[in-house]
Amino acid sequence: MITVPPDGDPATWARRLQLTRAAQWFAGNHGDPYALILRAETDDPTPYEQRVAAQPLFRSEQLDTWVTGDAALAREVLTDDRFGWLTRAGQRPAERTLPLAGPALDHGPEARRRLDALAGFGGPVLRADAVGARTRVVETTEALLDGIGERFDLAVLARRLVAAVLADLLGVPAARRGRFAEALAAAGRTLDSRLCPQTVATALATVAATAELTDLLGEVPPPPSLSPSAAGSGPPRPSAAGSGPPRPSAAGSWPPLPADDRTAAALALAVGTAEPAITLLCNAVGALLDRPGQWALLGGDLDRSAAVVEETLRCFPPVRLESRVAQQDVTLGGQFLPADSHLVVLVAMANRGPRAATAPNPDAFDPGGSRVPARDVVGLPELAGAGPLIRLVVTTALRTLAEALPTLRRASGGVRWRRSPVLLGHARFPVTRAESGEQRSDDRPAREEATRCAS
Repeated sequence: MITVPPDGDPATWARRLQLTRAAQWFAGNHGDPYALILRAETDDPTPYEQRVAAQPLFRSEQLDTWVTGDAALAREVLTDDRFGWLTRAGQRPAERTLPLAGPALDHGPEARRRLDALAGFGGPVLRADAVGARTRVVETTEALLDGIGERFDLAVLARRLVAAVLADLLGVPAARRGRFAEALAAAGRTLDSRLCPQTVATALATVAATAELTDLLGEVPPPPSLSPSAAGSGPPRPSAAGSGPPRPSAAGSWPPLPADDRTAAALALAVGTAEPAITLLCNAVGALLDRPGQWALLGGDLDRSAAVVEETLRCFPPVRLESRVAQQDVTLGGQFLPADSHLVVLVAMANRGPRAATAPNPDAFDPGGSRVPARDVVGLPELAGAGPLIRLVVTTALRTLAEALPTLRRASGGVRWRRSPVLLGHARFPVTRAESGEQRSDDRPAREEATRCAS
């Protein structure tokens, strides 16, 4: 297992992370709302997001970043090819000052299109179609609930659920699934670490876990649907149009696929799905439990689960900050941005914008109301099929939980990760299904998570 990058030493990386954290803290002390968001010292950054969104395009001078919560500008930034994920030199923004983020999601436009083409349901990476994936989610959720105590940690249950489903769909051998789940959890701060410096221990764990996941997924044999030639190491064959990512033939067979591409797509799908799916499921359950009668309403109409997930994406997205880089000189919102300028979209603020003009309370959580998202995928990672998979896993799991646990309620206050401005991830989410009386406590999740809450 790799513990440090080959081109540096822990002391150098630690100093850079500490200096970046200090810079964000200093900027926040001087009233920069974007810096206060990145400091991630509150469970609800909405007041800071509102300060940023008071103007269409906010400039964080000390952090050298443009930030927007405007729906129209967000749509432009997230859908226009003039904005990409990496700099023109192929690096993450501020890669030098924010090292050790893990390379699982570091792909340029061409690589993303190629990996996206491989990561659909029933393709060379995911081993099941959508129907089969739903069945696996239901079976895994029911198995995890079987025998669990009246009081349990939803965050841990969600983490086990997502890891088990991903291991199954990605074809991880049974003997390696325990290690896969551990490495996946250790890589869970990848999205946050791209904007917020983590502790040195967490950062090194992210790098090590990414390397181990790469090795584990590289050991996975190609699915039976790939012929021996299609599982080889030759270059991918162009699509029928003569260019673009590889596509299956009319008969469903795939062209030759490099093993490295299958591994990279599986890695991006695993890392890009796991923590956002866990966060989204906890956010959805929390939104219902915090509103009297909403959990019972879902239990009486399980088909509402999809609407609940969409409304959770709008109000409480699991990816709150989307980072982009200008690939050329552009003018955005009347401001000139030179090439390689860094932009961040506040997803939750952008999602609320379209409803503000018509709804009396656009911030209200209303699964039955009109949902007009700022873009097609709201608050979900845009790489290697993660968005559709997260929607499927969370919608199915939510439906299964509502059917199996009609009396579910919060057992105590939850704990959010610190240094988690992108995900606002859940470290602990205690719940109980006991209606009244003494609760039998299953404290295994609390003990397992205790050491991880410290960061």
